[in-house]
Amino acid sequence: MEKRNDLDYANAQPNENKLKKDVDKIQACYDRVKKARDILTQAGYYVGNLYHTDDVKRYFDCTQDEALDVLDSALDNDGTAEQIWMAIRDIGNMMGLKEQEDDSTY
Repeated sequence: MEKRNDLDYANAQPNENKLKKDVDKIQACYDRVKKARDILTQAGYYVGNLYHTDDVKRYFDCTQDEALDVLDSALDNDGTAEQIWMAIRDIGNMMGLKEQEDDSTY
């Protein structure tokens, strides 16, 4: 059995300072995203369902730009938009909301 060198063992362990920096970096990113979502929500945008390039990369081996292109094409197409508009109308009607006389006024 090979004798364990305590210094080699210690150096092979995760560095607490590096781990803390990584956690701090992740927390800072989360805070920035939360702030952006809060700003958009206050401005009237729905941000409860956002997609990330990781959602694409789960299925495909691709670059960040390619993943963004996939998201753009998937979300900005007539079929997706039509489904959302239909669902907004259907759910509003199911909730008993009164429809606007003219779609352009709000």
